[in-house]
Amino acid sequence: MSASTQAAGRKLSWVTKLTYALLPLSFTMSTMVMTWQMIYYTQPLAISIGIVTTLLAVGKAIGGFITPIWGYISDRMYSTSFGRKIGRRKGTLLIAAPLNLIFYVLLWVPSMPVWYYLVINVIYYGVYPGINTVVYSLPSEMTDDSKDRAQLVAVQQIGGGVGGFALSMLNAYLFKVWGSTGWEPYFKIAMIYAVAGTVLLVIGAMCIKERPYDETTDISSADKGDAEKVGFFGRLVSVFWNFLSVLRIKTFRNYLGIFLSQMTFRTVRGQINAYFIMFVLLLTPAEVSLSTGFSFLFGMVCVVIWAAIITKLGGMRAYRIGSWFTIALFVGIYILALTVSSLPKATVTLVFTILITLFTLGNSGIVNAQTYVQSFVPDVDELVTGKRREGQYAGIQSTLEVIVNTVVTILVGVILQAVGFKSGADVTTQSPTVVTVLLYMYCGTVVVLALVGILLTYRMHLNEHTHDVLVAESARLRNGGSMADVTEETRKVVEDLAGMPYEKCWGHNNVINATHKG
Repeated sequence: MSASTQAAGRKLSWVTKLTYALLPLSFTMSTMVMTWQMIYYTQPLAISIGIVTTLLAVGKAIGGFITPIWGYISDRMYSTSFGRKIGRRKGTLLIAAPLNLIFYVLLWVPSMPVWYYLVINVIYYGVYPGINTVVYSLPSEMTDDSKDRAQLVAVQQIGGGVGGFALSMLNAYLFKVWGSTGWEPYFKIAMIYAVAGTVLLVIGAMCIKERPYDETTDISSADKGDAEKVGFFGRLVSVFWNFLSVLRIKTFRNYLGIFLSQMTFRTVRGQINAYFIMFVLLLTPAEVSLSTGFSFLFGMVCVVIWAAIITKLGGMRAYRIGSWFTIALFVGIYILALTVSSLPKATVTLVFTILITLFTLGNSGIVNAQTYVQSFVPDVDELVTGKRREGQYAGIQSTLEVIVNTVVTILVGVILQAVGFKSGADVTTQSPTVVTVLLYMYCGTVVVLALVGILLTYRMHLNEHTHDVLVAESARLRNGGSMADVTEETRKVVEDLAGMPYEKCWGHNNVINATHKG
C-alpha cells in the first residue's frame, strides 16, 4: 500500500481537527482589512472615496487572478527539496505567512502617497491567496474519510465565525479605550491582529496532516511530459490551461453550477440587504441589527447541526434541505413585504428579524454542504489525472468568488441606476418601480437560484457510495493495479463521474498537460 493511501485512509484525531481551526481563526487579519480598511483610508487618512474604492477593486481583482497561481504552486511544492522536506501545503503556508505579515502591516502605514497604497494593496491581495487557497484545500488533503471531512468543514466554518465575532467584540472595546479618531487606534488594533493571526497561522500550519510525497503528489512529471523542463512561459500557459481544462471533468461542471448559483444569490442578497430594509420594508438597518449577536451564536449551533446532517444524509441531500428551507423563508419575506403597509412597524421588525435569523440555518446548510461536496471533487480529479490537485480547485473557487462578487456589484449598480434609483434619497422619494425591483431582486433571485441549485444536485452523482468506489479504484491503481482489471461497476461509476471513457482516465489525457496526447 502506498504512503498516500495509508495517510489519506487514517482517522484524524480531534487534536488535529482543533488545531486545523487555528488556520481559519487566523483569518481575523483579513477580516480586519475587509471591515475597517475603507474607513481607515477615507476617515483618518482622508483619501477620497472614489480613489479608495478604485484601489481596493484593483487590488482584489488582481489578487483573484493570482489565486490559481498559488494553487498551482502548492500542488507542485513537492518538486522542490524544501517541499519534500517540509510538506507541500505546510511549505506553501510557511512561505506565504511572513509575506502576508509584511504586506498586511504595510497596509496600515499612515501618511503615504496614494500610489503607495495602490501598490501595497495589489501585493497584499496577491500574497493572501497563498494562505486561504491552502486552508480551503486541506479537508480533502488531510483525509479520505467522509465523516472526518464533514467535521473539518464544520471546524473551518466555526473557526472563521469565532474569529469574526471576536474581532467585532475586541474592536468595540479597543475603540472605546483608545478612541476612534486619528490613525493610531486603527494602526495599533491592526498590529494586534498581525501578531496574533500570524502566530495562529504558523502553529496551525505546523500541526496539519498531508499526503506524503509519492507518484500522485509529485505533479512535475505530468507538467514536463517529454520535455526536460518547463520554462517560465510554459508555466504561465500551464496555469491558464489547468484553470480551464478542469471543465472537462463532468463532476466539476455540475459542482460549478451548484457553487455559482448559491454564491450568486447570497452575494445579491448581501449587496442590497440595506436597501431592501430601508426602501421595501421601510425600516432602518439599526432596527433589525439587534439580532446580530444572537445570529452568531445560532450560526455556530447551525454548523454543528449541519455537520451531523451531512454525515448522516450526505452532501446533496443536506444541500436540498437547506435550499428548500431558504426558499420557504424568502417566500415568507416576500409576503411580508407585500403586506408591510398594513402592519405595525414593530410587527414588521419582529417578523423580518425572525425570518432573517432563521435564514442563518438555511444558509449554513447550503454553505456547509457545498463546501463538503467541494472536498470530494479532487478525488474525481485524481482518477482522471492520476495526481492529487486539491490546491487547483481551491484556487479556482477563490477566483470565482472574486469574479462573482465583482460582476454582481456591477450588475446591481447598473440595474438600480437603470430603474431610477436615487442616491441619498429617503424612504419616501424612491419610485414604486425601484421598490418593486428591489423586492424581486432580493426575494426572486434567492428563490430562483436556490431552485436551480436543487435541480443541479440531481445531476451530481458524487455521493458516499460512489466516492468509496472512486477512492478504492484510485488506491488500487496507485498501488500498481492494472486498468484492464477494472470491474464493470467501477467502470460505470468512474465514467459517470469523470464524463470520459475509463481508458482516458488515470493520466491518459491532457487535462494537466495540453501537449500530452493521452
